[in-house]
Amino acid sequence: METSSKIHHFLNRVKIKWNRILFIQATYSIFTIIAGYVLVTGLFSFFQSPFLKYGWCGLIIILLGLGLYTSCRLSRIDKDRAALLTEAKYPELNNSLINAVQLERHLTSSQDKTFSLSFIREQLQRTQSEIQNIDPESVVSGQRAVPARNLFLVTLVALILATALLPDFKVLSDPQKLAQVTPKENKKAPQLTNQQTDYHISDLMLKLEYPSYTGLKREILAKGPLKALPGTEVQITGNSNLPIKEAELVVNNRDHFLMDVTELKKLKGSFMVREKGHYQFRITSPNGEKVLLKEKHSIELDQDKSPQVILFPSNPKPVYYETDTVQMYYESHDDFGISKIDLIAQINNDTLTKSIKRFKQPEKDSTGSFSWNLSLESLHPGDEVQYFLEVKDNDNVTGPNSGQSEIYSFVIFDSRKEQENLVRLQEELSEKMIALLANGLVEGEILKTTTTDPLSGKKLLSSHSDALIDIIGLAQRIRDQAKDFDNFPRPYLTLLTSIIKGLTAIREDQINTINKIQGTILKPTPAGFNAGSVAVLNNRMVAHLEQDILYLIKMTNRQKMEQVMDLEDQLSQLTEALREEFENIRDKKSPLTSNQLNSKLSKIQQTLQKMMDKLSRQNQTTPDEFLNSKSYKSMNLEDTVASLEKIKDLANQGKIDEALEQLKKVAEDLRELSNQLDQASSSMDSLVDNQVMEQIDESITKLESLEKKQKQVIESTSEINQKLRADQARQFEFSIKSFFDELIKDVAAIQDLLDKDSKYLDEHKAMIKMRELLQEETKVRQKIKSLSQKTIDSSLSEDLGENFKALNDARKQLSQSITEQDSLRTRGFQKFKESLPMIKEKYETLNELAELNDLNEFNVLFKNTYPEIFRWQGSMRSTRNQREDIGNRLNQDLKEVTRLNSEISKKLGSLKRKIESNNPSFLGEQDKSQLNKLADQEKEMSQQSKEMKDLFNKMNQQNPMLPPSLSKNMDNAERNLQNAESRLKSQQIQRGLDSENRALKSIQETKNQLNALKNSSSQMSDQGKRQTPLRLGTGNRRDS
Repeated sequence: METSSKIHHFLNRVKIKWNRILFIQATYSIFTIIAGYVLVTGLFSFFQSPFLKYGWCGLIIILLGLGLYTSCRLSRIDKDRAALLTEAKYPELNNSLINAVQLERHLTSSQDKTFSLSFIREQLQRTQSEIQNIDPESVVSGQRAVPARNLFLVTLVALILATALLPDFKVLSDPQKLAQVTPKENKKAPQLTNQQTDYHISDLMLKLEYPSYTGLKREILAKGPLKALPGTEVQITGNSNLPIKEAELVVNNRDHFLMDVTELKKLKGSFMVREKGHYQFRITSPNGEKVLLKEKHSIELDQDKSPQVILFPSNPKPVYYETDTVQMYYESHDDFGISKIDLIAQINNDTLTKSIKRFKQPEKDSTGSFSWNLSLESLHPGDEVQYFLEVKDNDNVTGPNSGQSEIYSFVIFDSRKEQENLVRLQEELSEKMIALLANGLVEGEILKTTTTDPLSGKKLLSSHSDALIDIIGLAQRIRDQAKDFDNFPRPYLTLLTSIIKGLTAIREDQINTINKIQGTILKPTPAGFNAGSVAVLNNRMVAHLEQDILYLIKMTNRQKMEQVMDLEDQLSQLTEALREEFENIRDKKSPLTSNQLNSKLSKIQQTLQKMMDKLSRQNQTTPDEFLNSKSYKSMNLEDTVASLEKIKDLANQGKIDEALEQLKKVAEDLRELSNQLDQASSSMDSLVDNQVMEQIDESITKLESLEKKQKQVIESTSEINQKLRADQARQFEFSIKSFFDELIKDVAAIQDLLDKDSKYLDEHKAMIKMRELLQEETKVRQKIKSLSQKTIDSSLSEDLGENFKALNDARKQLSQSITEQDSLRTRGFQKFKESLPMIKEKYETLNELAELNDLNEFNVLFKNTYPEIFRWQGSMRSTRNQREDIGNRLNQDLKEVTRLNSEISKKLGSLKRKIESNNPSFLGEQDKSQLNKLADQEKEMSQQSKEMKDLFNKMNQQNPMLPPSLSKNMDNAERNLQNAESRLKSQQIQRGLDSENRALKSIQETKNQLNALKNSSSQMSDQGKRQTPLRLGTGNRRDS
């Protein structure tokens, strides 16, 4: 019986799901009948014509009846039908469920012995096992209620549309009123028909006078319905078929406008279009009876679209300085005319409006540019600015429509805040480096005293490598932010770069060692592990960190001192200004109020508190290098703050003399603090010690001597070279002239080919189509950008769906444009066409140089032009799926250009070899001897450059704040001097002169870097030697 009950339970759940769907269908049907009733009654009362009235209502009733019949054909079911539904859903049951249901009845029948009871129980058992994995809820699909739901939604939408679109749509909710409509109308219909059919208006003519701001001409319509802009004056004329006494225009059953009646039949009137609806004629017969004609003429409104404007910032940046200029371009459009364009800026909570353009005569399209000078605005560091363009049209009827561009934003650069953030990051970097240094020192002692196995060595290197990742990343972040500061000291950047490069190299070596250890561990026969490599890497890291931390802390402390000194300057200026105000009040020269005095005193207190906070934080970290903690504590700052409060009270009481005396005491305290800060700044360790500075001075002296000698060598070499070129010109004058005549022909042939290709690409149909598609793509991309911002801005408004739809349509349009471009197979040709003007310009220059017979300049430019043709030829060959007609033409022309370039190259090479082979014959013994002497001088200077390179390498290892580019420049100088030596000895004068100039450039760059380093170090040292700016006295004028 348990098996039978499970089957019954399964079928009961199927019946419950069926009944649930049946209930949903019945609910939808009831709502459909209600909505249909409302719709039918509304249409019945709306239409005046019996044909339309009964026709529409009958059609809707028939359609609803068919829909209800087809969508609600469900009835209650028993267990047999539930079993059949299950069998139909799951055919793999093979009618076992329906058989079990029907056979189960025989178990309870005591008389029926037709079937074996054991067979029935076995059948039930098997059926129960087959249905135990079937979900009864899945037998009856919820889709059965979808037709009823859809029918209800269609009826509801039809009702909503009829209510929204049909004027005077009324719903008769009272059935008795509906039943009474037809009899009353039938009784009165004959009388109304006789009266109204006697009158009708013919020969209607409508003259539309559009608003003046549109600039539209008068329009004449010969029909009754009209569509016009709001504010349009409509003049109506017509003729009545019967004599009338008066006539009126009735607009929307509400507004009445009297018409002129002439000759008892001609009508003339006018009204102003303000809203959509309809108008009718109401006439008065000669006997005084008023009749409203049934015919309604529709009125539709035409919309004056909002203007559009697109903003193109030429230099959009997230951060601007207070003195920067925001350059922007704009493009605006309106259907009738633009009246003005404004720049709207939201600065914090204030709104700024700047006029960009005003139009005396409205224009439909306008493009232009605007430069927004931020220095003219009252901007402060840290201000957040959002700006956009707003355009308004010239609609003077309903008011100007407006449109706005995409919103852009930026922040005014706050150097003080950014410097404070930078110092915090440097402190964080120092802490991480110190923690890693401590770990390295501890592990270094362990490596000295114990034997390290491979796994321990790998674990140690892995932990160090992971720590270095954070340190290097943070140092890179600090360096990138520091580059935004124009006045950030160059040695500081050099230090950060040295930290990054040095620790990166150490980490790479650690990773390589880890890989070697891993390979050792995985070998079947482990090789001996050398723990010395781990100890060496650890020692390298410790040494590097010790040096980096020392200079990093010095750098950070100097930056903190600069911030404190800046606050001290502000405090001095505020105190001096307050003293002058007190003296003016005492001498009755100032109308300053007590509130203004309190404001100035509060500002002094805030600045003093900010400076003390910085000193306190610094005193907690590294007091020995920054500020003597005892001297800091010796100042009774609480008395200073109390004195400022006392000054406030005295000023409020009008005791100016006493307040001034108290202010002098505060000034003395501030002077003492200023002197202590000066002493602390001057006593700070120099970032570049005296020994290094002496080496820098000596190096500058040596470089100046090298520069002087190199200039003398270049001058002597140039004299020999000029003499040689003059002799060569006389000897090879005819050869060079004939050579350049041939070159002009070759270059002209190349120019002719390129001109023909350019013209061919301009006139080819596929390229013209490609050009149009590219222009369309540019417009669509700009539209997508504008719509994207518009969609984001409307995320909380009702226009989000429409904006998304417009954005998707624009993206589809872009995809279609790109697909069309790909189908043309001309992308590679388009790129070549875009580069053709530059290539033609180069060959034009080559032609001019050939006419001037300038061999050297021609050779240099040709070396840069020749590879360009090779690159495009290779690109054309490697490009797949391109048009054969264009490809064959361009490949053939480029092949010819390459051949002509090869001819030019061969001629250049032959002429140069011929000239160089004759160089010894033009040089006298004195010139050759002079060249050898110059070569010896270059050799001597090359040795000096090598020594300076080694010195700079050593200095850089000792002090990471010295840039490694010093040694790199001297290495370049050494190499170029060696080249100059060898070329002068081989009498290659022109090439030797080029090497000499490059060597001189490297020497000058090194000298300039050393001077800049020296000047920056001097400036940082002089900061602590300034005099206190406080100048407080008792007289009316400042102390001299």
